[in-house]
Amino acid sequence: MSLHEIKKQKLLQEPLDADAQKLARAIYNTHLENNNDLFMRIKIKSILTLLNLQSSNEAIKYVRFLFEELNEPLCVKNFKYYSKTYPMRFVVFCSYKIKDETIEIMLSEEFLHVEDEYMLDPFLKG
Repeated sequence: MSLHEIKKQKLLQEPLDADAQKLARAIYNTHLENNNDLFMRIKIKSILTLLNLQSSNEAIKYVRFLFEELNEPLCVKNFKYYSKTYPMRFVVFCSYKIKDETIEIMLSEEFLHVEDEYMLDPFLKG
C-alpha cells in the first residue's frame, strides 16, 4: 500500500484580475458565513456595489466575464479527493446562473480542497 503524497503546485497560469479576486473572496466569505453551505444566492446589486459598478447591461457583462475568469479550469496532477486518486483532474471554482436580480452559485467542493491542499498560489484566504 502506497501513501499519497500531496505536492504543492503552481496552478494559476497568470494572476487573477483584482476584481475577480475581490468577487471570489466575497463568495468564499459568504460560504463561510452560511455555515459552509456550497450553494448560495447573492443579489446582483450586492455584487455591483462590491465592485463599485453602476447597474447596467455592461456591468452584468463584466460580472459574467469575472465569473468566466474565476472558472478557468485548473489542472491538478496526482489529485486525491476522498478515496479516489486521479492522475490529472480539472477543477473549476463554481457553477453559476445569473437570474433577474440574483446570481445562484454552487461553489466547488473540489476547488476548495485544491486551494487548501494543492495550490502554491492560493487566493481565497489571502
